[in-house]
Amino acid sequence: FFLSDNGGPTRELTSSNFPLRGEKGQMYEGGLRVPFMARWKGVIPAGKVYHKPVVSYDLFATIAANAPGVTAPKQVEGVNLIPFISGQDKGRPHKTLFWRQGGKTALRHDDWKLVRMGKRLTAGKAQWELYDLSKDLAETNDLAQTHPERLAELVQLWKETNATMLKPLF
Repeated sequence: FFLSDNGGPTRELTSSNFPLRGEKGQMYEGGLRVPFMARWKGVIPAGKVYHKPVVSYDLFATIAANAPGVTAPKQVEGVNLIPFISGQDKGRPHKTLFWRQGGKTALRHDDWKLVRMGKRLTAGKAQWELYDLSKDLAETNDLAQTHPERLAELVQLWKETNATMLKPLF
């Protein structure tokens, strides 16, 4: 497996996350989407490109499910990616993904994404943004005003998910 930890730091190193908006430390796709590669001869087809969202904690679940003689703990975050990557499972590994850091947060549900880029002390005052990633991967068209029902649905889902989390440590 090869996995980067976050998007490129565009200001410090003149990285480019084009065509994605954002950078390291942000909740836009440029800060969240990263290179993720796997090689397993005979299991993962060579040259396969998988387009559905996965997350770093899927690595543990995938390794635990496929390592000979290993019994995974009963509760494991993430999913075994092999059935998805190999084409056995045509679904998506995750319907919803959630991120939170300081006053910044995001939630992706199917192809819709909710973003709030607040600062730690004023996080609750920052405005929610809404994007349809299937049509706007660069997150240039905030749909929060034109799709209030979808915004409300995702904010509620964010609140429900956030309520299951421990208080942030940083």
